[in-house]
Amino acid sequence: MKTYLKITLLVAVNLFSCKVNERNIQKKYEKSEITINLKKNNIPASYFNGKVTDLITTEPIIGAIVRLRSMDGTKNYGALTDMDGNFSIKNIDLVAYQLQITSLDYEKVNMTFEIKEHSNCTAEVQLIPAISQVEKPIIYLYPNHKQTIHINLNYAGSLTHTYPKYPDKGWSVTAEPNGTLWDENNQEYYALFWEGKPTKEIIPQDGFVVSGKETATFLEEKLTYLGLNRREANEFIMYWLPRMENNPYNLIHFSSKQYEEQAALEISPKPETLIRVMMLTQALQTNIKIPLQDLSDLKKTRKGFTVVEWGGSLIHTFKEEL
Repeated sequence: MKTYLKITLLVAVNLFSCKVNERNIQKKYEKSEITINLKKNNIPASYFNGKVTDLITTEPIIGAIVRLRSMDGTKNYGALTDMDGNFSIKNIDLVAYQLQITSLDYEKVNMTFEIKEHSNCTAEVQLIPAISQVEKPIIYLYPNHKQTIHINLNYAGSLTHTYPKYPDKGWSVTAEPNGTLWDENNQEYYALFWEGKPTKEIIPQDGFVVSGKETATFLEEKLTYLGLNRREANEFIMYWLPRMENNPYNLIHFSSKQYEEQAALEISPKPETLIRVMMLTQALQTNIKIPLQDLSDLKKTRKGFTVVEWGGSLIHTFKEEL
């Protein structure tokens, strides 16, 4: 059994008779792979067939949208991948095409190529998963006495959802020692909420591999160790457990310095205790080997004005190979 970390993914476009004019395969951090082969037909017809799979897991991608559009805009063809990730487009003209392949949760692929003679063009497409969204970080505030608190989130990415709405100058709320929050319109909240897409994924180098059925017990133990109280841990587990307990195994990593650099918090007045629990997790089919994470530097004891944040992100970092 071997484990691989995703560090750099190169683009490979091999072509025989189908002529490639240009390549445009995604961003700096995520690159998909396409291989196109040609077999000449003895009949006056051309076909474009292929298979779309996940580059990390090699599993077929069902329902991916494959579009062919002629460069002059007069011809359009399309297909969806089936249960095995296969697609087929028949009777296409001999012209240059813009190929686009899209699927939910994967990075879009664009490239151009030309069919110069009647042939079967076969494409092997491997898509890299899109950068994962940071899900449901919520922030609890527990001051020593009722007071106004300002929170600025300096996020290296784009915010997709916030509640209450995150203003340009950050949140400003009145907080009570029991955690109750009030905005300037006297609207009550129990926490602040945000989600976002980072510009760059955090790639863990260590962690824990936990069976799905043991995930609840594992999280109860670790979240208590990291400083969450029962209500905070309950909310964390109720959100994440339905997505984890039915997996054969889950890789779990609690990010610290990298996450704090990715989503820096500026809080005024400054809290005496700041607890930030960001879980990175990936569903696994097998029990892979990974260095065990030492959580001792993340352990916090609440003292004075305390701020607590928890959240998580689904990752696609580890490739399993039997």
